[in-house]
Amino acid sequence: MQEKEMVKSGSDAQEDYCIARQPICDENLKLAAYELLYRNNATTTNASVSSPHEATARVCTVAFMDIGIDRLADKHPVFINMTDEWLIKGDMLPEPAERIVLEVLEDIKPTPEVLAGLKNLRARGYKIALDDFVLTQETKAFLPYADLIKLDVMACSVEVLEKRVSILKRLNVPLLAEKVETWEEFEACKAMGFTLFQGYFLSKPETMQSRPKSDSGIVLTQLMAMLHQAEPDVTQIEQQISRDPQLYYRILRYINSAQYSLPRKIESLRQAIVLLGFDNLKSLVSMMVLAGSSRRGDTLMPIALLRAKMCECLAAKTGKTPVESYFTVGLLSMLDAFFDRPLPSILEDLSLHPSVESALVSYEGDLGEALKVIEAYEKADWNFVEQSSFDRHVLTECYVEAMAWADEVIGVAA
Repeated sequence: MQEKEMVKSGSDAQEDYCIARQPICDENLKLAAYELLYRNNATTTNASVSSPHEATARVCTVAFMDIGIDRLADKHPVFINMTDEWLIKGDMLPEPAERIVLEVLEDIKPTPEVLAGLKNLRARGYKIALDDFVLTQETKAFLPYADLIKLDVMACSVEVLEKRVSILKRLNVPLLAEKVETWEEFEACKAMGFTLFQGYFLSKPETMQSRPKSDSGIVLTQLMAMLHQAEPDVTQIEQQISRDPQLYYRILRYINSAQYSLPRKIESLRQAIVLLGFDNLKSLVSMMVLAGSSRRGDTLMPIALLRAKMCECLAAKTGKTPVESYFTVGLLSMLDAFFDRPLPSILEDLSLHPSVESALVSYEGDLGEALKVIEAYEKADWNFVEQSSFDRHVLTECYVEAMAWADEVIGVAA
């Protein structure tokens, strides 16, 4: 399994165990759910556990009690790996049932007790997913209880995958393609009939070849350049934003949101710019620019915002300055994925500080070091994290803070 993000529970003094979350998107690249995955400690790259039943218990405890499912996944459902014991003893499962998809792992046998458990759990409102499913005379017993079937696209050839999909499509059960690595694989899986997708392809550009710049893309990159100047010009920025009514509206909506608790409504863009300040405005507008730049913005934005805030938090907790540069590096580090263009080509349109640009292109300096360790953290590359100069516990604290902030900002800006 591949992990994108992780968070640790500190409630166990013996084992420093963690849970990770990975986005799942639909065929329109909208964020559909998260899968929650287990790590017994952050120094290993595999989920080595003495008891799978205990691992599931820890995932549920951390997700639903220590962190809270709304904070961890916002409004989205969560997928949780199950064992036969948990499926049979359904009374141990957390609520609310409608937010949870229970994954029946490939090594679980369809015994009468397990099948009875699945029937009971579906009646209570839980959804059932068959993980890494391969249809056999034995496993077909699971099919009447399946709300979703997951197929590992790396586990077989394209020809075999196509044959499996053609058979399973007759059941009218949604299919999820997991371990999708490239955009070519995503398009191929979509053509086969998959409707949900999971894998690293989301954070990669669709193509690394330069594309012609649209008029709107030029306006947006010009705006980002203005905001990243050493001394931004308020009048220029106001005029540029005014060219985009939707962007204008969103800024006013954001500044008038409850989090600012203003005594009166802000009615002009200039008022909003003055009140926000250039640093906050730069972050906010950059976020909105990115959100509108890609057809998969809804799925990329939670990752980009979490990375940006995590960079900023890491700088603050370790005394690195300027803090706003760390936020900028984190936010802009996914420009290539948003704009489907090579990163150096995009940076040509922006007047970034050399330290920011070198961090983005080649991970140079303190900014680059922070970005690189956070990207390793997202991918659950614990060996790299442990060998870095950053304390993993500080990274974990920053992750939790960044996750809550990112979800709040996305909710306001939606």
